[in-house]
Amino acid sequence: MDIKNNKIDDLITKYLCGEATPDEAIQLEEWKDISKENQSYFDNMQETFLIVSDKEWTRPDKENAWLKFHNNTKSTRKVFWLYRIAAVFVVGILAAIFFINNDKIPTELIADDAVVSRSLPDQSGVTLQPGSSLTFDEGFGKNNRKLKLSGKARFTVKHNEELPFIIESNGVFIEDLGTVFTVESLPQSDTIHVVVDEGIVRLYDENGTEIIIKAGEKAWYIRSQKTIISDINTKVLKFDFKDTRLAEVIDLLEDTYQIEVKLSPQSIGECTITTQFFDEDVATIITIISETLDFKYEYLDHHYIIKGRPCQ
Repeated sequence: MDIKNNKIDDLITKYLCGEATPDEAIQLEEWKDISKENQSYFDNMQETFLIVSDKEWTRPDKENAWLKFHNNTKSTRKVFWLYRIAAVFVVGILAAIFFINNDKIPTELIADDAVVSRSLPDQSGVTLQPGSSLTFDEGFGKNNRKLKLSGKARFTVKHNEELPFIIESNGVFIEDLGTVFTVESLPQSDTIHVVVDEGIVRLYDENGTEIIIKAGEKAWYIRSQKTIISDINTKVLKFDFKDTRLAEVIDLLEDTYQIEVKLSPQSIGECTITTQFFDEDVATIITIISETLDFKYEYLDHHYIIKGRPCQ
């Protein structure tokens, strides 16, 4: 339906007031049959018109309408000005409601069994972890930048003071101040975990409890206690490997986490890997490295052993 077409609005108004010609009535019937949206728009306006006019309305009989039209071409037509004014008013109200409601139609991104990366309407980036979902309305990026998160997601956001980027999860809010950050809010968990990679975010709730989290810092919101626990003294660990030899990666992990990792055979240390790790535990890192290179690993006697075939 093209609501910008004022002819349709005028036609509906005349039709409801009983002033449409047979040709116009047929034209309107054909327009309603084009789509369910057209029919719904007409039904809503008709319902409101009946409330305003307090008049019972019946569908015009097309054959009788033709006869009546030809028999009365020379007679003075009675114009129902009150109904016409009311109908015009209703058209404006319904059109406004249509546009407002369109902005509130929700859009949902869902990551079922795999990671989902998307570009949002405001050009922000989001990566949803499996089992997570993100909901926002069609006004996102135009009238607001508000989202609802269930699960875990990483956001890359361009700051806009006029349209703040705000994530809501069960009455807790994370507001971007120009940054890259990760939010974990699992339905079954009592905590919301926020980790900031770059920039700054504001974590707060409906009661006014809040904290500013800067790059390299993280914080937890405890739902049951309505409190925030910050860990600003513990910096977030970030690794960015690009065609890096596995032997170098292992050396870095051993120094960082104070662990021992053995390669079997040693020659697999010449294999290279390109990947990133952000605030992950060492077990997760070892697992991802092994899966990426199609290796196997095991944990024995307080150290890891990575096994595989030498790379070609």
